[in-house]
Amino acid sequence: MDKIDAAILNELRRNARIANRTLAQKVHLSPSAALARVNKLKRAGIIKGFETRLDGAKLGIGLTVLVELRLEKNIGNRRIGEELVKFPEVVEIHDVAGECDYLLKIMISDAAALRELLFRIGCIPGVGSSRTTLVLGTLKSELFPPVRA
Repeated sequence: MDKIDAAILNELRRNARIANRTLAQKVHLSPSAALARVNKLKRAGIIKGFETRLDGAKLGIGLTVLVELRLEKNIGNRRIGEELVKFPEVVEIHDVAGECDYLLKIMISDAAALRELLFRIGCIPGVGSSRTTLVLGTLKSELFPPVRA
């Protein structure tokens, strides 16, 4: 990866829907050369896809919470992670080292729905305890940090 690839990736980070011609101008390439580079980055698996960001509040998803989940026995227990991915409200699951075993990001309609979800998660055999933190506001949300060559 060179500086041009990094510049392309950074432009796509900011706006995944950028027109190829505009992208080419920003990274000082011809449109065909820019497209070839983007396609090369896709084939290499560096670009995994393009996403659309939605406004949860406008869709009736009023709460975002972070849940620290502790397991009764963590070593070698992948089954709990496999169960957690089945909950559509759980939008991120991080297997972490530290005070907890999993860090979950949950986006859900309201407190009653959250209570029910936490109950269902707590019923998974092997789940020990949890600590929930309500997100009051998000000051920064990036999918990936800037790319350096």
